[in-house]
Formats: sequence, C-alpha cells, structure tokens
Amino acid sequence: MSTSDGNAVLVNALSSSVRSTLNGMETAPALIRRVLEEGSWRSFTTPRGEQVEHASFESFITSPPTQGLGKTITEIARIVGDDDALLGELARALNVAVDDLRSANVPGIESSDPVARDAAQFGAHTRAGGWVFGLMVARNVKPGSTGSSSDGEGTGKGAFPKVTAAKFAMMAGTGVPRVMRFHKAWERAAAAGVVPEFDELAPGVAVELPEPDLWAKFFITYEKNSDRRESIARQAELAGTSYAEALKVAERPSALRTAILGDAKTAETAQAALVARLQEDPSLQSSFAKTFAERPELKKVIAAESRKTERMDFVRQAAEEGKARTPAGQVIELPGPAQEKASQYLAVATNPEAAPEDVEDAYEAVQEIIVKAVGADPVLRTREQRSKVRKTLIATVKGIESIDPDDLITVVDDELRESIVAAQQRINELAELVDRTKASRLRAI
Repeated sequence: MSTSDGNAVLVNALSSSVRSTLNGMETAPALIRRVLEEGSWRSFTTPRGEQVEHASFESFITSPPTQGLGKTITEIARIVGDDDALLGELARALNVAVDDLRSANVPGIESSDPVARDAAQFGAHTRAGGWVFGLMVARNVKPGSTGSSSDGEGTGKGAFPKVTAAKFAMMAGTGVPRVMRFHKAWERAAAAGVVPEFDELAPGVAVELPEPDLWAKFFITYEKNSDRRESIARQAELAGTSYAEALKVAERPSALRTAILGDAKTAETAQAALVARLQEDPSLQSSFAKTFAERPELKKVIAAESRKTERMDFVRQAAEEGKARTPAGQVIELPGPAQEKASQYLAVATNPEAAPEDVEDAYEAVQEIIVKAVGADPVLRTREQRSKVRKTLIATVKGIESIDPDDLITVVDDELRESIVAAQQRINELAELVDRTKASRLRAI
C-alpha cells in the first residue's frame, strides 16, 4: 500500500490486533510483518483524518493511539515471540540487536542483575527526573553508544557490564531519546565537576548525589531537539550564563519578541548577538540580505550608513596613516601639515556629540586638503593630470569597443552619424596635437 489512506487500513488493523492479543497470538505477527515490509508505519491517516508521519519505527510503536500503537518495544517483542525471521526484521527497524529483543521476551528478569533492576525502576517512573535517575543511566549505559552493536557491551567494573542506550531503553520500556536526555544531563554535570565522570561509574555503584535543586540546571525535559540543546549548552558555557535560563528563552519566542520590541536595551543585546552569529551563519546572512533588499526604507538607510562609513575611513586613513587617494585614483603621502589638519577634522567627526553632517563636512575638507597638496607639488600635479587623461581615454576606448558593428548598421541615423564623425575629428585633433608636441621635443633635443 503506497497511499496514506491505504497505509491507514493496515495500521488500524495492527493497532486493533495488538490491543486484543497482547500475547502475540493469531493475526498480530503477520500484520507487524506487513507493516514493516510495506513501510506503512511511516505515513498514514488516523480515523479522524489527521495525517501522521514517523521518522522511526520506535516512534510508531510508542506513540499513543491513534498516532501509533501505544505499546512498549518489550510488548511488541513478546507478540513476535519465537518467529526468528520477524524478530530480525523488527531488530533492524529498531536498530537494536536481535539478542536484546529475545531477552525482552523473557519475563521476570532476575533481580540480581543491577542493570535490569535499575532499568525496571527507571521505566516505572516515566515522568520522574532527578539525580537518582541520572545516576541509573550514567552507571549502566556506555558513553557514546546508542546503537545495538556489540561495542555497547562489555564496559564496566564488576560482573555486570554496561549496555547500550538502546538496550537500556528497551529494558526500561521507554525510548532511547529519553535515556539520552538523562545521559547528556549527567555529561554536562560531570563537565562542570558536579558529579563523577562516566568511567568512574559501574552498574550497582552508589555515589553521593548533589542537591536536588541543581538538577534543573543540567536537565530540561521540554527541550526535544538534542542538536539545538547542545548548541545552546555550548554557548551558555562560553558566555558563563545559565543553560536552563537560555533554554527557557529559546522556548518562548513570543516573549523574546515582546521584550525586543518593548525594551531598547534588550533590542541592543539581540542586535549584538545577531551580528556575532552572522559572521559564521551563511543562511542567516542570506536571510538578512533578502529582508533588507525587499524593504526600500532599509535600503536607503544601509546606503547612507555605507557612504558614511566609507567617508569616515577615508578621513581616518588620511589622519592616522598620512595616506590619501586623489580624485584621479593616486595614493599619495600627505605632507605633515596636511595630515595634521586631517587629524583635526577626524577629531570633530568622531566626537560622540557630532551630527551626521559633520562626517560629510570632514570628508569634503580632507578632499580639499588633498587637492591643495597635489596642486602645490609639480610632480604630483603632473601625475594627477596624466591619471585623469588615462582614465578618460580607457573609458572612451572601452565604450567604443563595446559597440557591435552589426547593431550600429541596423540603427544608424543622421544624428548618430554626425556624433561618430565629430568623435573621429576630435580624436584626429588630439592625435595631431600629440604628434606636434613629440616633434617639437625632438627638435629641442
């Protein structure tokens, strides 16, 4: 079945079957096999017409009806029973070991196993939290192991090795994400020196736990996106702020928006944070650029600020480095008195009480200083004139070369013809002038 409505028929049949036969008898195993083979669990509609999407088979099993089966992995494993082929399919879908599912079929796990004992207690308190439950995970789950491969076993001191997060979750009748939330909380607390590191713990080991009120600093139950949570945790550590408080702000965007709109200081803090993030976030850069491009009033402000910044940099370079760019594009060294005057204008422009017009006035004044400096030096004056003529000639030649002869023939009229002839005459006059000047210099030599 490939459609959501078609998938719903099979999913609803399976849901009804597991509710009526928890021991896995008759129809349920066959329906589980079909749901796995056809992928019906991924997308279907509920009897109420709601569209449901699942990213994992574990989510499909544990989600409450009618969005899922509302069962634990252990219950589904017991329904499958001794069907090794189906048990293998189920293990692959859940990313756990087949042996883990087989052990889930055996009721009454002996209480002498401290891992199983903690897992059972952990699962019995699905909504509880605190250091006790964090310790259960920390001493029984191998760090960095959420899958089902054998590398999740065999770690730990004593007769009982640590297990993978997947196996611990299955033994507890809960989900891997919940186990990992406790695991991550303990990891952060260990990094802060509040609790022992993972390698100091083993199944059955007891340690002195911190004050209960500290738990909320490291564990947030409502934060679902682990990547996002960890990113906020890293920033909180770098900034020396409270991780819990940062997450509370992240979970209340409407309140954050209200504070920014209503308080100038909050808006300034948000602006500084966004500017810092822009440096390493290309997608945010694109988003800001698009927003500014679509807002004419912002485009004008940006253009004005850009112009102001460029002119301030021009004045600052002349005043602090003694270098300036002339109108023709030369970079020259300013004489001492000229640089001193530029410094005076820079002081006025950078005064906190200065008006926006002061920057423009400083820029124009420094431009005038540069023009006078060039005019007072014969060598600089000659170079400036030569640069101006060269720039004009280059621009003219490029413009002429850009004209397509075929286009010209198509559109030429008397006005265009006269303009071209006049341009040719002017070029001839300049060429003759250059030739005469060259000949005159040769006779003088």
